[in-house]
Amino acid sequence: MDRPSRTDDACPAGVCGADVPPVVGSVLTGTGLTVAQAAAALERGEHPPLSDVQRRIVEAHLLAR
Repeated sequence: MDRPSRTDDACPAGVCGADVPPVVGSVLTGTGLTVAQAAAALERGEHPPLSDVQRRIVEAHLLAR
């Protein structure tokens, strides 16, 4: 069975049931970074390996501070 792509209409939010969660606790899955660490990296102009969903989570964290 094929998994829907991140741009598939069946997965408009970018997270599908077959995908791993974008964040577990405060750790961004697959990055080794916490949300706060990724936020700090973005503020320094770095480009951490974030999915679109993870980037939105980190940007929301920055706006909430």
